[in-house]
Amino acid sequence: MAEGIENYFVCIGAQKAGTTWLARTLARHPDIFFTPVKEIHYFDHIGGITQHLSNAKRRSRYRKYHQRLWTQLHRWPEHRNHWSWYRDYMRDPIDDAWYRNLFRHRGEATFAGEATPEYALIGEAGLQHIKKLAPNARLLFIMRNPVTQCWSQVLHNARSNGTDVSNASEDEIFRLADSERFRALSDYLQVVDCLKRVFVPEQVRFEFYEDIHSDHGAALDRLCTFIGIDPFPADLSGSTKLINPSQSVPMPNTVRAHFQEKYRDMAAEIGTRFARLPDEWVKEFAL
Repeated sequence: MAEGIENYFVCIGAQKAGTTWLARTLARHPDIFFTPVKEIHYFDHIGGITQHLSNAKRRSRYRKYHQRLWTQLHRWPEHRNHWSWYRDYMRDPIDDAWYRNLFRHRGEATFAGEATPEYALIGEAGLQHIKKLAPNARLLFIMRNPVTQCWSQVLHNARSNGTDVSNASEDEIFRLADSERFRALSDYLQVVDCLKRVFVPEQVRFEFYEDIHSDHGAALDRLCTFIGIDPFPADLSGSTKLINPSQSVPMPNTVRAHFQEKYRDMAAEIGTRFARLPDEWVKEFAL
């Protein structure tokens, strides 16, 4: 029987909830190895949900790695240390052994992890797969005000598609935001329920995006305690600058009202389950 992944940590979303900032910040901690490709997408790929591990997409990431290797000379030692990791990343077949090997490059770091927001879509079966490979895994799920999260996702998709949202009609925005994929990515309660059915409470951490970004230091301390590592060194906590921001386009009032109506019941239920909500949520939904 293959060995499990020891001391494994994964952030499973939500999308547009600061996971890239968190990954880059945690990667600076001496006790954490974060995969050079932040989002591995293994479990959504195996589940047939996405194609992020297609040969074409992996080759594209590999080319970008080589571009960084030879153009960012000030970071040569860091990029050179990732050489063997990318060699494993490009191997076939993509299976459980492939995934396990991505975390064997941790060096002296105690924990190894990744962050793939699409893991919020893998359901109970996918989470059971994570548990099978890493029985003692630590999982983090970040919830953001679903109104601003959904709008940020709309802007992110528009940027990816080269679309100018400021010229899009409300019907076009609603069609995108009301699509099955968007609904699933914003269905926090489904993710919470699945996580609680599969893992014991000590293995799961729920955070609010607004809490993290109102006090980065306190949030990092909470996460270090949860993962099981020493507090974050003060000189390594990183920047508070947004990473991978969406377009800067104000949300139309009619769109905001549509999202508020769509997500109000879910927000209220989350407030009941967690016995609190960030002030931004309370104000947004008049709770």
